[in-house]
Amino acid sequence: MQTKYTLFCKIIITLLFVSIFFSLSLTYNDILITKRSDAIYIKSSKKSDVIDSLVRGGVKLNRVDEILLNFIDLPKRGWYQIDGNLKGRFYFFSELKDKQADTMGIIVFAGDTIKETLHRLAKDMGFDEDVLFNYYTKYSKFLEGEILAQKYIVAKDADEEVIVRYLLDVSNNILDFFAKEKFGSSYTHDQLHRALIMASIIHKESNNLKEMSTIASVINNRIKKGMRLQMDGTLCYGKYSHKIVTSKRIKEDDSHFNTYKYKGLPPHPICAITMKSLEAVVFPRETNYLYFMLNKDGTHTFAKDYDEHRNNIKKFRKKKEPCKETVIIKREVISKKDIERKDKSKDIEEKKSVNKIEHIQKDEQNTSKEPKDNLDTKVLDINEEDVNSSKIAKDLNDSILSVF
Repeated sequence: MQTKYTLFCKIIITLLFVSIFFSLSLTYNDILITKRSDAIYIKSSKKSDVIDSLVRGGVKLNRVDEILLNFIDLPKRGWYQIDGNLKGRFYFFSELKDKQADTMGIIVFAGDTIKETLHRLAKDMGFDEDVLFNYYTKYSKFLEGEILAQKYIVAKDADEEVIVRYLLDVSNNILDFFAKEKFGSSYTHDQLHRALIMASIIHKESNNLKEMSTIASVINNRIKKGMRLQMDGTLCYGKYSHKIVTSKRIKEDDSHFNTYKYKGLPPHPICAITMKSLEAVVFPRETNYLYFMLNKDGTHTFAKDYDEHRNNIKKFRKKKEPCKETVIIKREVISKKDIERKDKSKDIEEKKSVNKIEHIQKDEQNTSKEPKDNLDTKVLDINEEDVNSSKIAKDLNDSILSVF
């Protein structure tokens, strides 16, 4: 009897635990999935990265969620859709790996400020530009130049925070790897910051990949000699990003971006950069150049001293401005062509008039029986045609004259 009672108690307790377990499971499964973004980027299939990505997307996780992640196949690196509460919490986590999000390509252009980059991003993806900028300010280390100029693949349904953090993560991973390789594993924030500033100046001065390392050498040489950089590119910052630098701007701009007035580098990068410009900073050409000037074809001519620089400028101006004799010859040629056109037009008109008169006379002889009114009408029509032809020729000649 005692044995039967003990067995009965065990069965009851087991059923009780099972019912509690199912009850808790159902309760857990019914807990709503909170989210802020409809898509998230998962950096890797590590549990910690999956959790971090979910949290970034506004998904609130509990202890059971974290335990559950130990028993399911975790998603690989990429963009994933957050479906929400379609079939419950178990389904959400178990099927997350199969819910790839729709993506699109975006491009960050070298030479653009962060404001310009985010403005374009807001327009392309329907975001709030101010929200984007606030998130950039919150998560970035540098005021400019931290998001690298390159192509990115992003989810169409991701929100502003997820996108900004993704762009920064991708860029910082590249920058961190580069800095460790070039400066050592214990590189400092200032080392990377200085390199970004120089790279951004190079982009404002030239987009020619072959010249970047040479321009980097000019920057280094001038700094070593204690000279001011005196580069227009440093004044192309913020709202002046794509403005022409005038002598008035140089005189009136009192900021430390004005390298005509202040020695050293500007206070922070002035635009988005590429890795090519950063490599040019770390591996500049070994030159004695201190000056360079822009040519008509977009390349630069470099000089070792100011006298050589002035001679380069004189040569450029001499090529650009034709001598007076050349201008006079060109005008004489144009005048000659104009006279030839007018003479030719006049000959054509005279020939046309003679031919038509001859034609009239012939018609008059062949049609002597034709009423006089008819003949008068024909002569009248021809005279009007001649007048119109002469007027057109005159208008044409006037037009030719007005062009020159």
